[in-house]
Amino acid sequence: MKKLALALVCFASVAFFASCQKEITNPEPAISVITDEGFVKNNDVVDVEQTFVYGFQMASNSQTKKELKQLTLTTYFVDLEGTEELQQEEIIPLTGKTEYRFVDTVYYEVTTREVMGSIKTVATVTDVDGKINTATLTLDLNEPAEPLEEADFTWFRHGSNPAEGLEEYGLEWSGNGKEVFAIIKPVEGATLYGFAADEWNDVTTDVEKVALFTESLHTVMEDFRGVSAWNTKDYDFVIGTYYKGEYHLIHITHGQVDNNGSAGTDITITGKAK
Repeated sequence: MKKLALALVCFASVAFFASCQKEITNPEPAISVITDEGFVKNNDVVDVEQTFVYGFQMASNSQTKKELKQLTLTTYFVDLEGTEELQQEEIIPLTGKTEYRFVDTVYYEVTTREVMGSIKTVATVTDVDGKINTATLTLDLNEPAEPLEEADFTWFRHGSNPAEGLEEYGLEWSGNGKEVFAIIKPVEGATLYGFAADEWNDVTTDVEKVALFTESLHTVMEDFRGVSAWNTKDYDFVIGTYYKGEYHLIHITHGQVDNNGSAGTDITITGKAK
């Protein structure tokens, strides 16, 4: 009976200690975005081509004490429609570490002024038991306006020969039509727009130009026939094109007609583009 009593005491002791052990419901390591002074934080706005500092702090689980294994950093560009495009992925080994502070300085550069959206970085920390945790930093990407520069253009046509100078704008001078007007058409893949004349002076930055084509009232045209192929005149026409991913705002100010008799007629259209 003494042996049985002793066994019961031991069983009770084991049950007591087991009941006192705290259950681990979240065994994953800890990770968070660094919010110290000088660091960007979630939903901050950064300009393109701006240098900024960001980071993540991570540590072993406070209960399991399991060492860290690796940090995976995945960066996406998110456009205005929410579509994510993978930019890069980096894996940093953390073998033997129980704490780690990742800090990086970034210069975000874009190749076109029309890109807008967000930068999203997902940091995933993994410990030696394969437990994972993530933290996400999302920054809104701002596009500072840049002043537009005006450039002179010259479109020239001799007789019925192919015209010169229109190619970069996605246009072609297809002929001279009824009432003798120059017929300017968009080439395949280009779109031709008509605008009010005062838009030329109102649009002074690249951001305003994009807004003019995408948000303002405008007319999509099959062709433009405002310039005479018979008389020399001054004009105040504003048209535009979208071609190969670029917007062109065009101010037609003069048409020069030189009749060379049997040698043919020279027609020169000039103005500015931005």
